[in-house]
Formats: sequence, structure tokens, C-alpha cells
Amino acid sequence: MAELKGPIEDGIDTDLNSRQLPVYGFDAMKKMMKSDVLILGLKGLGVEIAKNVILSGVRSVTVHDNDPVEIADLSSQFYLSEKDVGHKRSEACIDQLAQLNQYVTVKASTADLDASFLSGFKVVVSTNNKSLEGLLKLNELCRAQKKRIRFIAADSRGVFGTLFCDFGKEFKVNDKDGEEILSSIVTSITKENPAVVTVHEERKHGLWMETM
Repeated sequence: MAELKGPIEDGIDTDLNSRQLPVYGFDAMKKMMKSDVLILGLKGLGVEIAKNVILSGVRSVTVHDNDPVEIADLSSQFYLSEKDVGHKRSEACIDQLAQLNQYVTVKASTADLDASFLSGFKVVVSTNNKSLEGLLKLNELCRAQKKRIRFIAADSRGVFGTLFCDFGKEFKVNDKDGEEILSSIVTSITKENPAVVTVHEERKHGLWMETM
């Protein structure tokens, strides 16, 4: 870990973390600084998560993606270029990720995702599991650890995304505002550019958009 450079309070570099300290607070920041995070998958979503987690100031981030870079990855993964095609995704962008925060240990791994390997992490984030069966198996491995691993599964499909969190039975989510989730029914989408999206008259989304 690099030598601390800015003003230090409670072991935290207050210059580097000036934006997030008012949001997280010192107690949360100190917990984060003791957290080791594993991120599985380094396509567009995975690399964005890795970037933000590294910038947040956790103790370490390990990235794991043994699949080769494809041309299609270049449209969403901002640390990849044509010269990386054919190389493992994690190895192709590890240097750029490691430069984001001098206080965070960042490394790439090709290890098998077994119980022994997972036991070294406090949080596991999966973004590229190709099957529900694979996700369930990974989630069960995290649950079975003596010191329970927090498990997050995320995916994106164009403008849509999914998120699943398993933080244990003791974790509680409190709804502070009581607002209901808004939903609408799409009835048609035109093929021109820009496209026109029409929703059902009785299920308007209530969103406001400005056209440029």
C-alpha cells in the first residue's frame, strides 16, 4: 500500500475521499477500508463496478475474467482496445484499474471459483455468469462460508438491468418513503432513429424527457 499523501483523520486520507466522506461517514469508510472484494466478469458492467469500488477505497479488489476479449467488448469496456482482442479480459485491463487508487490493492486472478478461493473475500460481485445454475452454485458457496460472504449478482441488457443481493437473513431493508414502484406497458417502438416509444394509455410511465 502506498504512503498516505493527504491530511489524515481516523486513518483516512480526507483529501482523496472529500466527496464521499460526507455521504458515507467515517465509520462506514473505516469498514470499507477493511473489505476485500472479488468482481467476476469485466465486460462493460463489470469494469464500471470495479472502477467505482476501487475509487471508493476498499482494502483490495480482485478481478476475475478468463474469457478472451472480443471485438464486441470494445463498444462498452472503456479499458480495452483492438490490441487486447484474444487476451484474457482481466489481464488486459488490470494495469489501468490499478492506477485508479494508490491505497487499494488491485490484482487479477485466474483461480478456480471454489470455497477455498472465495473464503478470502468479504464481498463477491458476479456480472457474467452464463447460467442460473452457475449463479445458484456461487451463491451457495458464499452462504456456506463460516464468515458469510455478501453476494451480489448484476447484469445488464441494453437499457435494462437486474440486481440480486444476498447479505444474509440478519440484513434488513427498511422502506423509508413508502413509495410504490412505478411500472408501465410498452405498446410499440418505431424503427426509425430516433425511435418513438409508446406506452399504454392507462399505464403512463410519468417520466419527463427533453428532446434535443
